[in-house]
Amino acid sequence: MAWGISPRKVTTIPLGEYSADHYLTLLYHAFTNLGWRIGYFDRDGIIGYTPISWESYAEEVSVRIVNNTAIIKSECVGYQGFFTDYGKNEKNLELLLNGEIEYVEYHLKDTLRETTQELIDSIPDNQFINLNNPPMGYKEKLREFLSAFIPKQNYFITPILVLLNIAIYIITNVVMAALVIVLFMQAAKHHGHSPRFFTNGLEDVYLSLGFSSRTQVLNGQVWRLLTNTFLHFSLMHLAGNMVVLIYIGSLLESKLGRWKYLLLYLLTGICASITSVVWHDQGVAAGASGAIFGLFGILLALLSTKFYEGNARRALLISTAIFVAYHIIPFGKRVDHAAHISGLIAGYLFGLIAYWGLKTYRQKLIIAAPIALTILYTGLCLQFAPVYQLKEFDKLSRKGEKLSDSLRTDFYGNYTNNHDTLMQVFTHKGLPRIDTLKKVARQMDNLSLPKKQKKIANVKSRLLLAECKLYQLIYKEFYDKDQVKYRDEISKVTQNINDLRVEWGKADEND
Repeated sequence: MAWGISPRKVTTIPLGEYSADHYLTLLYHAFTNLGWRIGYFDRDGIIGYTPISWESYAEEVSVRIVNNTAIIKSECVGYQGFFTDYGKNEKNLELLLNGEIEYVEYHLKDTLRETTQELIDSIPDNQFINLNNPPMGYKEKLREFLSAFIPKQNYFITPILVLLNIAIYIITNVVMAALVIVLFMQAAKHHGHSPRFFTNGLEDVYLSLGFSSRTQVLNGQVWRLLTNTFLHFSLMHLAGNMVVLIYIGSLLESKLGRWKYLLLYLLTGICASITSVVWHDQGVAAGASGAIFGLFGILLALLSTKFYEGNARRALLISTAIFVAYHIIPFGKRVDHAAHISGLIAGYLFGLIAYWGLKTYRQKLIIAAPIALTILYTGLCLQFAPVYQLKEFDKLSRKGEKLSDSLRTDFYGNYTNNHDTLMQVFTHKGLPRIDTLKKVARQMDNLSLPKKQKKIANVKSRLLLAECKLYQLIYKEFYDKDQVKYRDEISKVTQNINDLRVEWGKADEND
């Protein structure tokens, strides 16, 4: 079996007594007999595509004639799970070399010269592709592990992006380790309480490094939409994204041109980031996957046009569609599906624009239109997306719970029968806390929150106000020295409190 980002098998066959034209004729008919779709044929070689298979979706089989030898290669078109071809490429070469060519040779032995001449005469003057600009771009040159990280003429931006992501990951992890050490030292210094800079623990560490968050972005820190596309949470997160970036970048960069490719990568990343911000109520986000799915969207757009030769387009489209469909399925709680889907959609739109620009030689269209659309979409999201006050909600919730506990102590925790003493506690401690708790309840109900949290905040607000009413009735009962007058009302308020606690539990459980 062959291994690697682009698994392949290559063999070299000396032509011997055959001329190049005669051998290519044998190959042409062998490809046809095997059901391989021919995308290119000329006197310097041939390119064909095998039917779809479970192992590798499809393979590109190419033959180049160089110095009286035939360099025959079978290479997987699609991205391979576990980086292996499952033996398919070796099987293709065996089918071709250990039977089919001999079979064709036997049947054409008396007419090989005439058949060759007819085939050569039928070659069109201008073909859609050629061996110097193969459909799979730079992908076929990724022969060794290190070649994926070395910038070359038609593969320049992709390795730089990969190396930049790796470098940033190393730097941020060193910085993060230092910040976490500071966090624990400060927490120890403050007797277990986090210092103000790290009130939210690890989330604040992430934010200090440039990760994205709804609150920060919607409050003006728009630069996070770009910085978060170069940041990753773990080594596996980074490795997975970089492998796929190498794969899709090797296919696309040489087709778009390095600077247009870079621009579209960054723009789709921004579109993915702002969608993630709008979609998620809280938490931090990061990763290059939104921009990578943008590149897949661009490729799908080009494959839906006549940018690629028909047989190459079919093979690439099948493999790309399978990969995207598998990875876009919304499973997994820690996967940012909003970023993936929006990056894919933005990439598809930008890909269509790129095709129109390349087809009509309007290069400025490829640059100006995606920039304008990204600015417009980002601006609309920033304008209309509500800024949720989740941290304020948490703060008020904690304050309300603390006040509620204090009031419970004031009214139920004083073990004395002295009326005057109890009235002193109720008047000087209980009543001011009731007033403060009422303010907390009203503030909580006026917060801007997502639907679920808004419902919880409303229930909590009503619960706190009910508790305030209960304690006011208890105060009146003690003040009037009448244990009968307020009993019915106290019972009703107590039942209301119990009902609200049940309602709170249900609201907290429901999505």
